[in-house]
Parts: sequence; C-alpha cells; structure tokens
Amino acid sequence: MIRSFVCSRMTGIALLACLVAVSGCSSGGSTSKIQMGPVTFTNLIGAPVPTPPQSLTVGHGTYVDVTLTDDPQLLGADWTAYCGSALPPGSPLPPGYTQDESCGTFTPGHTISGPIPSYLTSASGYVTFYTAPSAPPSNGTVTLYALAAADHSKFSTVTLTIGGLPISVGFAPEPPATLQAGASTSFKAVLYNDNGNAGVTWSVLCSSTDCGSFDPVKTTSGVTTTYTAPASAPTGGTVKVTATSVADPTKAASATISID
Repeated sequence: MIRSFVCSRMTGIALLACLVAVSGCSSGGSTSKIQMGPVTFTNLIGAPVPTPPQSLTVGHGTYVDVTLTDDPQLLGADWTAYCGSALPPGSPLPPGYTQDESCGTFTPGHTISGPIPSYLTSASGYVTFYTAPSAPPSNGTVTLYALAAADHSKFSTVTLTIGGLPISVGFAPEPPATLQAGASTSFKAVLYNDNGNAGVTWSVLCSSTDCGSFDPVKTTSGVTTTYTAPASAPTGGTVKVTATSVADPTKAASATISID
C-alpha cells in the first residue's frame, strides 16, 4: 500500500521503475500460493478413467495430468519419476551425470496448468504419457511426481506397482527322444522375461536310483549343460529332465527321454 502511494507521486522513468518493483513483489508472493491438485489418470483426450490403475506391467503406460491453481505465470508442471535408483525429484545432477530413466519416462516431460478447456478437442499439452521401465525396479514400485514449474517445493505424487511379464522356459533345441545308457548330450534352456538373468536349475527323475546327472546343474538362458545318462536303463526305460526357472519356480520345461 505504501509503495503504491509513493508510485502515484512519480512520473516518467521513475514511475515505471516503481511499478515494476511493486509488480515483482506481488508476483513473488503469489508463487508461494501455488496449489497442486492430485495426479489424475486419464485417457488420450484427458477424461479421467473410471478405474485408476494401481499397477503397470513393464513397458506399458498410462496418461496422467494434474491441475494447478494460483499459478500466476501459468508455467504448469514438470514430471519425473522416482524408484530408489534415480535421484530424488529436484536434486541437481552431478557434472557428467545423466538422469537415470530406469524408473520410466514421460512424454512430454512438461504439461500446461489446466484444467483442460471444454472447447478443446485434444488434450495435447495438458496430459503426459508415462511409460513404465522395461524391467521392474528393485523395490517394485515407482512414484510419479508432478512438480510446479514455478516452485518445485509444490508437488503431487502417486505410486504404482511395476510388475514384470511372466517368465517362460523352453528348450532350444528340443532334447532327443532317445539316448543310449551312459551317453552324454548337451541341453540348453531359453528363458523369456527373466529380467535378472537368474537362469534355470536342471533336475532328472526316474523310477531307479540312478537317473543320470547334469554338469553344471544351473545355467543362464542360452548356456548349455551336459546331461549324462545312467549307466544302465532305469526301471520303465525313461527319465524326465526338467529345467526350472530360478526366479519363478512355477515356470519350467520338461522332456521325457527313453534310455536304451
């Protein structure tokens, strides 16, 4: 109030400088009043989805937006994700360091304040598309941050569980249908979606004490192991060899081999 009165008594350049000073003080004060609405899951055109997701599969994505109020310069929101491996949002990057994207990415990384005007036919610029990382993060979750571009101390968050695609196990090539007693052959298991490259363990079952053996008994995807058949044909004449996923023991590949 005092500054406004003083400005009213000035003219020319002095008046202009005074008005700029008063305006600057007003703008600076309003920045601290920025309010962030909750992070909202939307569709392509910005309409909220009926059932917001609580989890995403690796590599999949979702549209999100956020509404800011009292954003004086309409600077909107900056988007980032944190999953424990990346620097916390707002942390300065050390020289030569690039932001870890193992927590996922946003396209675009900045959105307009919103809300989306009803007359628009596109939500472009108001919503961003979050894509989950290609492998589950170590703690299994990702927190999405919408930070006020004018003041990164003002933000909204939402946390999602990131799940991996199911592991599958197969032989490449398929084991032989028959094998001579005491003979050796190479087996190889191929795994899909084994993000930690944990590999498989090899086992063999039959109706006798000696069913043969593997060396090594654990291999990673695409690495061979050597199976040596028992010295004599087991009772029933067959053995069942199995490669079982280490990361998910419910996933395995098996084959029955006749021992002559």
